[in-house]
This record gives sequence, structure tokens and C-alpha cells, in this order.
Amino acid sequence: MNGALIARIKYDGGGEIVNRQSHYVMIIVNAVSNLVNFRHELILELIDRGYGVIIVSPSGDELKTYKELGCKIVEQSVNRHGKSVLQDITLMMKYFQYVQQWKPFCVLTYTIKPNLYGGFVSRILRVPYFINITGLGVAFTKQGFMTSVIIHMYRRVLKHAKCVFFQNKNNRQAFIRLKIPFYHSIVLPGSGVNLSFYAKQPYPPDDGMFRLIFISRIMKDKGIHEVINAARILGKKYPNLEIHILGACEDDYGSRMEQWSKEKNIVYHGVQHDTRPFMRQCDCLIHPSYHEGMSNVCLEAAASGRPILASNIPGCREIFDEGISGIGFEPHNVNALVKAIERYMSIPYEERKRMGERAREKVEEKFDRKLVIDAYMDEIECLEAMRS
Repeated sequence: MNGALIARIKYDGGGEIVNRQSHYVMIIVNAVSNLVNFRHELILELIDRGYGVIIVSPSGDELKTYKELGCKIVEQSVNRHGKSVLQDITLMMKYFQYVQQWKPFCVLTYTIKPNLYGGFVSRILRVPYFINITGLGVAFTKQGFMTSVIIHMYRRVLKHAKCVFFQNKNNRQAFIRLKIPFYHSIVLPGSGVNLSFYAKQPYPPDDGMFRLIFISRIMKDKGIHEVINAARILGKKYPNLEIHILGACEDDYGSRMEQWSKEKNIVYHGVQHDTRPFMRQCDCLIHPSYHEGMSNVCLEAAASGRPILASNIPGCREIFDEGISGIGFEPHNVNALVKAIERYMSIPYEERKRMGERAREKVEEKFDRKLVIDAYMDEIECLEAMRS
């Protein structure tokens, strides 16, 4: 036996040797970045407690790390925004094949397609599964045939899940309102935040400049149009204001972002796998998103000691206290964003600095990723106890 995934052999109360290596936990995600950014500590904890880990994920260089840790890797592409019925049936059949082949102790799924298709095949194969609702997304905000299909599938899948993890109370209430049944649920503090990795950073010096940062996929629903229009409005009045943008461009936003970045107060840094150096140089985060499960970037900014200027929506407003560690504003509203930024700029430097300190204090108390990992492990070990 060698490597980090060596079976942990321990004694139970009666002295019997228990080898958990036969207990594989399968984790199904729609993007490898979800593993690295939000599930990494959970995987390490599973390994540390002696569970085998099977990762079903689209390909990516980051998977090498998990292979070195001893995880079993199954590379499976997922068209996150695709609407092809044939493509989705093929994906579901692949998930069926993987669960049937590996016969895991339990399955954890994240995001809509892994939830629906991974959960459905686990139910058919009688493998216990845990569903994670990381946000409602576009599928729930638009009415239509596709939304009806998704709700119908969730009704069939969730009622047999061992536990449904929600990232905010509003999402849970939405499922209840839509008559989507579930036996047992837990509301998590989002994905939590790694407080060691996102350590508190010194607040930037008072040099007369205001540097705001927007970190997100570049797409409509994250509020990019509001950011650009606010930058144009404020740029005419405040030559000392810069808006720094980080993130990958979705759909046709690449060419748009190329044009927007030519404007004098907009700085586009492209995709950055480590946002901390950019966070360090900026005063606060702006996040005019339309919907969130629990905003990871808001958690990361708050952990870094930066005030939050964010949409007053579920998944954002839980992270900051109005006027104390952040400022909320109406989504879909450029003028509301402009007013929030101007309000922030009018606050004296020392108080802005103190807002960042309070932001850090709140995530330390309520959003430590260890709380999330403990919730997962409690459910997994409860399942193990019931089946032993």
C-alpha cells in the first residue's frame, strides 16, 4: 500500500479491522475547475478518512493532481449549456455505465446535468446519492418547455436522494414552492471559503485612486452590461476610477470584451487562475449578478478583507451586512450600481478599510469551508453507519 489514498485501517470498538478503501465515493461535476476551486478540501478529507474517491469530470490538467493523490479519474465531457436531447441521453448512459462499473458506496453530484442524470442513474442502480443545488440558474428564471422538463426530472430525482444540499434558504423554498419533494435537506453556507488560501490582505494605500474589481464569467447574467455601462457613466465624472475585470468570456463576449477594454477606465485581465494578486490591489468587489446559489467570488473577496458591492439577491446579501461590510443594490439596474459605487467612494478611507475588516470577520464566523466539509462528512458517515 502506498500513496495518499492508502486504505486507512482502523479499529472499531470491538477491535475488528475496518478497511474503508472498498467504500468509493463518486463525485460527478460539469467542470474540472469546480473540483479545484470548491471540492478540493472535501476530496482531501475523504482520502484522509480512508475513502476511495472516483472523479467523473471533463478533462483538464488539474486532474493529474487528483490522480497522483490516488483518485480514480473518469474523463467525461459535459456540454453545460447544450440543449441536444441526444447529447444528454448519451451523457446519462455514460453516467449509468460508470456507476454500474464502479458500484460506489455513494454518489455526490454538483450542478444541474450531473444532478439530474447522475442522480437518476444512481436511483435506478440503487446507489445512495447526494444532490447539491449550487444555484437555480437560467433554467429556473425563464418559463418554457425546458424549465418544465427540468422541474419534472428534479421531482423524480430529489425524492430518492439521501440528502439535498442547498446553498441558500431561498433556493430551498423555491423547490418547495415548485412542489419538488425531498426527504432530507441541509442549507450550507454556500461552498464555503478556504480562509487560509484567501487570507486577509492589507487594504490598498490611500493614493487617490479607486480600483474596483469584477471577477466572473463574462456573460449577461453576471451583470457585465451593468458593469460596462456604469464604468462609462462614472468615467465622465471620476477620472480616478478604474474597473478591473477578470474572467473567461462566454458565447460571443470575447469580441465585445476586446472592444470594451479599449475604454480608458476599464482594464481586462483575461482568465486568471489565481485572483489574489489582483484582489490585493483593488479597493472592493462589484458583483451585479442576476442570480446566485451562494456567490463564491463574494466569499473570496470578503475573506481577502474587501468590502462587497453586490446585487441584493439571495446568494449575495447573506455574505455582507448593509453599510457595515458592503452595499447592496437592485439587480438589472445600472443606475442602482452607479449609486452604490458613488456611495462607496464617498466613505472616508479609514471606514472603507474597516468595512473590509468586518467582511473578513463575517466569513470567518459563518462561511469557513470546514463547516461545509463537516456537513458532507456527517451525512456520508451516517450513511456508512446505517449500512454497516
